[in-house]
Amino acid sequence: MVLGALAPLAAAPAMSATPVPTAGLLAEYLFDETAGSSVPNSATGPVGAATVMNGTDSLWTGSSFVFTGGAKTSPTASWVRLPDNLLSGKTSATVTIETKLDASMKNNWNFLWNIGSDSTTQYYFASVRDNPRTTITTGGGGGEVNARSGTALSSDRWYSLTSVIDGAAGTITFYVDGEQVARTATALTPASITNQTLNAIGRAPYPDPMYKGEVSTFRVYDRALTAAEVGDVSDADAALHASSFQQAAQTVLDGVGAVTIDEAATTLPGYGGRVTWTSADPALEVAEDGLTVSATQPATGSAPVTTALTATATVRGTSVSKSVPVTIEPVPGEDDAFGYAMVHFIEDSAGYAEKIYLDVSRGDDPEHWDPLNGGKPILASQLGTTGIRDPYLTYNPETGTYYIIATDLRVFGGDRGVTGCTEWCYWSSQGSTKLNVWESKDLVTWSDLRQFDVAQSPAGTEVAELGMAWAPEATWVPGYNEDGSGAFVVYWASNVYTNAGHTGSTYSRILWGATTDFTQDTYEYGGVFIDAGGNTIDTTIIQNDGKTYRITKDNSAGKGIYMESTPAADWWAPTATWTQIQTRIGAVWSGGNAGGVEGPAVFQRHGEDKWYLYVDVIPSTGYRPMETADLDAGWTQLVSSSFSMAPSTKHGGIVPLTFGQYETIREADATGAVVSQLGSIEVAAGASADAVREALPDEAEVALAYGRGTASQPVTWDVTEVDTDVAGTYEVTGVVQTIGANLNQWVGAGGSTAYNAADRTLFSSTAITVTADVVVAAAPLPVTVTTATRCVAGKVVLTVTTANDGGAPVALAITTPYGSKTVAAVQPGKSTSAAFTTRLAAIPTGSVAVTVSAGSTSAEKSATFAAASCG
Repeated sequence: MVLGALAPLAAAPAMSATPVPTAGLLAEYLFDETAGSSVPNSATGPVGAATVMNGTDSLWTGSSFVFTGGAKTSPTASWVRLPDNLLSGKTSATVTIETKLDASMKNNWNFLWNIGSDSTTQYYFASVRDNPRTTITTGGGGGEVNARSGTALSSDRWYSLTSVIDGAAGTITFYVDGEQVARTATALTPASITNQTLNAIGRAPYPDPMYKGEVSTFRVYDRALTAAEVGDVSDADAALHASSFQQAAQTVLDGVGAVTIDEAATTLPGYGGRVTWTSADPALEVAEDGLTVSATQPATGSAPVTTALTATATVRGTSVSKSVPVTIEPVPGEDDAFGYAMVHFIEDSAGYAEKIYLDVSRGDDPEHWDPLNGGKPILASQLGTTGIRDPYLTYNPETGTYYIIATDLRVFGGDRGVTGCTEWCYWSSQGSTKLNVWESKDLVTWSDLRQFDVAQSPAGTEVAELGMAWAPEATWVPGYNEDGSGAFVVYWASNVYTNAGHTGSTYSRILWGATTDFTQDTYEYGGVFIDAGGNTIDTTIIQNDGKTYRITKDNSAGKGIYMESTPAADWWAPTATWTQIQTRIGAVWSGGNAGGVEGPAVFQRHGEDKWYLYVDVIPSTGYRPMETADLDAGWTQLVSSSFSMAPSTKHGGIVPLTFGQYETIREADATGAVVSQLGSIEVAAGASADAVREALPDEAEVALAYGRGTASQPVTWDVTEVDTDVAGTYEVTGVVQTIGANLNQWVGAGGSTAYNAADRTLFSSTAITVTADVVVAAAPLPVTVTTATRCVAGKVVLTVTTANDGGAPVALAITTPYGSKTVAAVQPGKSTSAAFTTRLAAIPTGSVAVTVSAGSTSAEKSATFAAASCG
């Protein structure tokens, strides 16, 4: 890396001058003591002091208090007890803390602070584990409403962390250093926490480790601070540690590595919002956001070019900069391997998020992911349970068809069972054995949802007594069928029973079947794939150098996620011999808890002996990365300050792309139409619907997400309201064929979204629409106009005859070179003649015009006459 001289930016205004908001301030604890166990409340009002528990005078620094960490039962694990009922009855609140975390907190469960008690059912808290979050729940861990940052915190530097609950707006919002990083809708408020008898800093109601780090300030408000006020608190508290931020910014900058740009427009790494970029090279244009860059790439087949960008790291007003080397890759070929697509779902106990989401890698880099469709789902299910979990994306190379398969289960808001057997007891024994299936040729436009039943034969007979089928995946096997054609071996987890009531002791096994297209007609049940004598779920498979590697979650023997391999060609058969390679994979991401990760997703990096394994940190953190350069050596944690993936990205599947496919997806990820009204077109009376559609614009220009410019996409027009038998102007609406046009929501009778609502109908909540005007021309009035000439007294007389061939009376206005006449009405089937004396002995060739009208409709007719002479 080529390093330039560090160039600090101009210093920010003195942060100590920033006032802290006082309106609504219930408690302000400034940890600036040098000894003692009482922390006075600096705010006015009835709230009393906080009490240091298990503390010693040596833990006071004069500007902070040190939390020693350790087991919850340790008599030396320091924490702070806050007054009881601090936010009882409050519908809005702000809790803000200035803290420096120890590195051990990044991977261990912890509560930074908690409003509640020792109950693990109701609590409102913040945690710095993994990506920091603030959470409120009245239903324990399964009911948590999380506002989670997309980026982890660094250890040993000071942060301002703020949680805001706005009861009026129905939101919980999380801020880091005065910047909003997450917001989630919730109906819960501090008043929902009815037992607030053990409010604390550094102590969880669960048996989690105690918080380890330092705290310098802690404030509680009984209102929702504005974003500007949250920024003021952050600025004021930053003044306490201003001298430390130069080094903190330098540490961030030291972690900024060389950049490779492999597409014409992309987003540069922001390192958790702490780094921005500038360019002095005309070949690289950085937008005002400091992250979006447009590049002039070398032509396909040319050599890469090197240049540089300036990276600036900023920590709470203090900035340092350096030059970073940049490689600009040539434009890839259409069929070159490039990029990755990932389907997944989202865990959201407060909402109905169990749908299909689609992300794509940022360029050819599988360590940076961009959610598509604005982070909203692309597909929903109105069938079965109306839920979608554990989706997997796979490909049939013989037909060029992509498939998404997924579990038919709705956990939040679904059927929870009956008394005595609810939730997982009910779902795992009586739940759906059907899989949700969609298909696509281009990964943009997806088919209607269908289902097939893994417990039934093509004839509809039951093949096994299975509980719910969940976490399905499939691997394409060339030559699987006797005729030499390929098929998918599909595998999933189910409990296996010996009776039709699905009762009695059992456990989940991995089962398998085969199909060419995930329809009932081609499906054949295979049997047991993995039987470990205890619960096993979530198998995923990758193949390399003649070996098949399967990665599975063990829920009974303490192995967690483990990996095995076999050289057997028919790896699905019971005769295959498997060798265990590694256990407890990914446990490092859940504080060493092997059971805290599941849903592994595995894939290989293009053109390299490098593989990634994403493990789903439950219940709501989502995917975290593992890596290896040798599958037989097992997996290690991928630690990268620039790795980026949206929070709560959970349990999905990943496929490689070509550059053409990648561009197709990116150009279909749009934020809106550049122009929403596409003008007008005219069609003849009586035109067919197809003729109207053909006359309308074929495409509309759309603005692409992530600052990638514009693209033209097809439009599907709805012309059902156009009546071409009636002249006039009709406004029509078209749907632009983008990723957002897929059917991603549904509604039942009366607007219900209950799982058992009647008449469930899919629709798109993110479709981009455009309009146009269709002008239907007036129908021609059916008349016939003829002319004749004769001589009268040596002068030419011109006669115009009009016959009404229609079914309604018409009025006429006849215009000739020799005069005009009107006729009030000509009845259907009748004709009328009008004579015009020219007073000339000879006339040249000419024409006459007849305006025909019937009500508000009119038409023009004409006829010619020949030259005539009477001399």
